[in-house]
Amino acid sequence: MKIRNTLLLAGSLLLLGACDESKYDLDSLVPEQYHKILYVNNSGKQEVTLYDTGESYAYTFSIFKSGSEPSLTASADIYVLTQEELDNEYSDPEAVNYKLIGTDCYSIESTHLDFSATDRYKPVTVSLDPENIKSMITANPDAVWVLPLQVVSENDSVNSEKNELFLQITGVITPSFGFESSAVSVKEYSYGSAITEKVALGLDTENSWEINCEFAVDDAYRTAYNTKNKTIFQALPDGSYSFQDQMTLSPGTTNTELAVTINTDQLEPGDYMLPIRIESVSIFGISSTNDVYPLTIRILGPLLDRTSWTIEANTQEPSGEGSGNGVPSCALDGDLSTYWHSSWQSGTHALPHELIIDTKETYTFTQFGLVQRQHDSYMDAGAGVFYVSDDKVNWTEVGTFTMQKIHATQNFTLETPVQGRYFKVQITQSNRDLNTSLAEIYAYGL
Repeated sequence: MKIRNTLLLAGSLLLLGACDESKYDLDSLVPEQYHKILYVNNSGKQEVTLYDTGESYAYTFSIFKSGSEPSLTASADIYVLTQEELDNEYSDPEAVNYKLIGTDCYSIESTHLDFSATDRYKPVTVSLDPENIKSMITANPDAVWVLPLQVVSENDSVNSEKNELFLQITGVITPSFGFESSAVSVKEYSYGSAITEKVALGLDTENSWEINCEFAVDDAYRTAYNTKNKTIFQALPDGSYSFQDQMTLSPGTTNTELAVTINTDQLEPGDYMLPIRIESVSIFGISSTNDVYPLTIRILGPLLDRTSWTIEANTQEPSGEGSGNGVPSCALDGDLSTYWHSSWQSGTHALPHELIIDTKETYTFTQFGLVQRQHDSYMDAGAGVFYVSDDKVNWTEVGTFTMQKIHATQNFTLETPVQGRYFKVQITQSNRDLNTSLAEIYAYGL
């Protein structure tokens, strides 16, 4: 019959160090059952997530031997609670529908352990079968599937507070291979610069396998993205980029990088997208959310010299923002601490608010850059439209913009490069009623 002993160490243990010549021997001070005590390290409830890899999952725990004289030999058995015991000890008290996984779902390396005089602990490995457990979860998804283990001994003491290991299966997941992110993040580069992008990807669990994967460009993704988001990303021309179309992830390597080289000598200023898709992997699945990496770049035209430019606006605040501030010229002075502001002291001006810049020469504009007022509470410019003209009379709409509330320069690529002498920034939406402001305005072109 298996015996489960409750442990309370006798207070008389404290006397041992102070009574070197005591007439009492060890057995008279410490009851025999406390000479060697067995317990489960990391006992209690432990959550386990399994991966459907076609291989069993090994969970290892240890049973330790301690007590007043741990050099003694000992023995223990590992016992799996029955469903009835599981209900009595856990399901009913916690009001949780715990279910014991089937015997075909696990195996225990050794259910009987013998401790020699020198053994301080014994490791125990439980092998779990993800495929069979997944079938049980699928058949009864409302249950919480567990494997409750208990350490017992016929002859030795077991700590009743640390005698159980309660493995709770949180789910069985099929590993997937994918990019670290599929978010569109535009990186800006100067015209004619060399570009090498390193794209992070890998497996969503520790890798113990050799995984072969293949990549391809999915230009239909770019087309669909432009349509959905009203963007103007162009396809990178053939021959302007290169990357490995095959890669092997070796065992022990979970994450890696795909190097993409782009030759900008073949590119005109503009916005480009290279959607790289994971075409296939040799085992497991491809991530349903991160199967495509939309590499997006903006090639900026040369920044145009603003030295001789002039600017006017249909509204300004020449006094309310301080002397020399609030006027249109502040948007061309190269000083981020100054800013143009729409009128407010003598009454607000209805939207749209317009600023017209005369560049004094004819340029082919490729992008315009705007900078919000450098104050966290007064980043007023919301959205608007760009126009270009040869004569300041006839205007052509060339692009739109939506500004973020950030301090950095925000650049906007035109739908197509447009030639002209004048350009207009028309603000149609404000982040603060009818107030708008800008710290700087830039233009890029050829």
